[in-house]
Amino acid sequence: MSVAKITRDFIENFEDGKIFTINDIPSYKKSSVIIELSRLFKKGLINKVSKGKYYKPKKREFGQIGPSSDDKISKYLDSLEGVSYETGSNSFRQLGLTTQISKTTTIATNKPYRKVQIDNINIKFVPKRVDVKTKDIHLLQILDALKDIKKIPATTPSDAFVLLKKLIKKESTENQFKLTKYAKKYTPRTKALLGSILKELGNNECAYELKDSLNVLTTFKLGISSDIIKDKKYWNIV
Repeated sequence: MSVAKITRDFIENFEDGKIFTINDIPSYKKSSVIIELSRLFKKGLINKVSKGKYYKPKKREFGQIGPSSDDKISKYLDSLEGVSYETGSNSFRQLGLTTQISKTTTIATNKPYRKVQIDNINIKFVPKRVDVKTKDIHLLQILDALKDIKKIPATTPSDAFVLLKKLIKKESTENQFKLTKYAKKYTPRTKALLGSILKELGNNECAYELKDSLNVLTTFKLGISSDIIKDKKYWNIV
């Protein structure tokens, strides 16, 4: 089968409005793929988002619809070197910790990047604390939420803590051990909050490991009541 036909068949069966790249097309002859994509673009059968990124527009009564901002951001993340992931307010919304939508998307990554804008969304970058596989990204997002518990919009630290405890309770013992391991690269406040949750959930091994990593003289002012964190004094939380 010719590269042109492989490319056309791929596009015909690809979902309208979703972004694809040259590497998504199942042919190792990438130079020929590029030529065919250029032909299809000139015919108006596909549109270009940026270099190497295309989509087949959705056809509606009043014109064509392109990919959503979320899809563009997702493909942008895929193009970054290494495993990068979304953190910050919109990540906390996805975890169910807030309902507020931010116009800024925060990406945790290994390398510094200049500010980027996709549609009307500003993208900023922060250093990633731990390198993990894609399947463990949600664990880092939980740790990020614990770290920034006082900054999560449209909620209180108490309400956020209760929800985070529910999320961690759903994780397997293996993942709770991973959370403990990854937390060692985070702030002392993150370790204290995670430790208090794991101790309450009965994972004493992880809780004591986190406790041992803390300075006994450091206190954490979080404004969370004793009804919610039952062993505040043990964790120096005030």
